[in-house]
Amino acid sequence: MTAFIRPSLILRMDLDERLFNDECVSDIKRSYSYVAPSLVQAHKPVDGQRPENVMRFMIKLHRAYWDKSDEAAQQLWEGVMPKWLHNMFSKVSNTITAANSVRAENGQPAFPYHWLELEFGDNALIAVKTGSDSSFPADGVDMVERVRDLMNAGALGQDIACVRIPSRASYEAQLAAAEQAQAEAAVAAEQGESAGQKAEQAESASDTVEQAVDAADAAAEAQAEPADVAEPVFAMPELPAFDVDYGTWGIEYVDGTVREFDVAAGAFA
Repeated sequence: MTAFIRPSLILRMDLDERLFNDECVSDIKRSYSYVAPSLVQAHKPVDGQRPENVMRFMIKLHRAYWDKSDEAAQQLWEGVMPKWLHNMFSKVSNTITAANSVRAENGQPAFPYHWLELEFGDNALIAVKTGSDSSFPADGVDMVERVRDLMNAGALGQDIACVRIPSRASYEAQLAAAEQAQAEAAVAAEQGESAGQKAEQAESASDTVEQAVDAADAAAEAQAEPADVAEPVFAMPELPAFDVDYGTWGIEYVDGTVREFDVAAGAFA
């Protein structure tokens, strides 16, 4: 019987308002049209928080499926949800990759989604950090299963607004470490190149003088004929690629408090 039951899905993209325009909305709706209907909205940048885009799965299934103590609900979940979620995660990840490949061919930067939110009606909201290419983690279904198990057991508490994987604090610490490592690698590479550059500087001194004269002439011509200056276009800052550690969750409650949950220990930190 469950073979004929499928959830319905609407994708909601919540973009940094500096990226929001009619062309962007059209591109998104066109790219994801074969996956699910799409809604596109914008939010203002949050003080103290890096700019981000969020994609939300708004999942609807007009039957009970979340309560594990309900035998019919449990059978429906087991028969439908894991396979459907796996297929949707794969399809959306592939669509993100394909859309960004087209942008690269057109000389445009990639359009990142930093978090994927899963809205299971009134039952739960789960936010999972995407990979550096905006894809969903391979064990995403297992994460959802674990959240459902723990929520049904009451292990995460009551009045939960969102289960964030990993917590914002955990992710920011990981990102800061990756940025530090990237900066150190850049300094080391620059120092390695400096020795060779010093040797070349003496040989290229005369060329440098000629180039400076040419540049001065070009500048004089440009000053005589001022060019139109294009307005700067906002682009998301490029972040270092690294493997996210999903081991510490952030349990965000409706009253605004957040507690960190150690998944391996199965307990709050």
